[in-house]
Amino acid sequence: MFSFIKWFSTLIENAKKKKGLWFTLLTTVSLMGIFASLYFVNFLVSDVAQKTYENQKNHYVLGFKNKIISQNEYTEAVALSISKNKDIANEFFSNDENSTKNIDKKSKAIVNKINSALGKKSLSISYEETSKAEKIIGIDITKKGAVFKSSVPMLDKNGTITNVVLTKNIDTLVENYQKEDKAFAFLLTESSSHKIDRALKKSVYESCHDKFYIKSTAYDKSFVDQLKSVDFGGKLEENGFIKDSKYFYVYQKVYDIDGDYAGLAFVAEQVKDDNSFVNLVKNLVNSVTMVALGLIVSMLLFLF
Repeated sequence: MFSFIKWFSTLIENAKKKKGLWFTLLTTVSLMGIFASLYFVNFLVSDVAQKTYENQKNHYVLGFKNKIISQNEYTEAVALSISKNKDIANEFFSNDENSTKNIDKKSKAIVNKINSALGKKSLSISYEETSKAEKIIGIDITKKGAVFKSSVPMLDKNGTITNVVLTKNIDTLVENYQKEDKAFAFLLTESSSHKIDRALKKSVYESCHDKFYIKSTAYDKSFVDQLKSVDFGGKLEENGFIKDSKYFYVYQKVYDIDGDYAGLAFVAEQVKDDNSFVNLVKNLVNSVTMVALGLIVSMLLFLF
């Protein structure tokens, strides 16, 4: 170690005696230090940008999960209120031949009242018979498409359990996200698409990346077209998000009430002005890079 230090000191002393060699050595070391610093700055800024995108992705995913919980709780609450309605229960036990009509009339009146209060027609009601008295809540793929479903036991008549079923189309989330200035789309897997009525599938659904189907009539056409151009593999699958010139996309896999992989939910923010977080991150990276480049030029001028 001592011999190396002595050798290095001798090298420096000899270089100082030869001004040309000393200047070349000093310039080389300085440039190496400058470019190493530039690399570190760019790495640091890129790392911050990546973490910002990941944080935004987590925020979107959490928001989507909360919306799913909220919609499930909503349909469950309405289903429970109908299942506990004594008038409807009495109609079920009635031997009156008009009881079925009365049941439909009374239950739909409750649903219509709720839809009217919300200014929407999003809820649908039906009844199903089963041998198990169990509550089923979650996303289901029906003949009419993907829905939030709550199936709640209402009564047991002669050993047959009758459930009241409330459903709400998943496409109603479009309006929720529009209020947040974001776009939403749900893509069915090929296996899930087979559960949809053939005529309905043919008329309103279209293929997306060969493996998925999208109800194009439910979403903004320009967003659907842009979504079709996104590479579903690569960075999107690896990071859970991707950005292009128009949108920052985040996706989340969706599973149905049976635990089967049902499709992909996409949430996207449009990159349309300087206030969007994507442009803010991009401007930050560009600004820091320009400052670093300016510093290099200034130091080079100082050296010469």
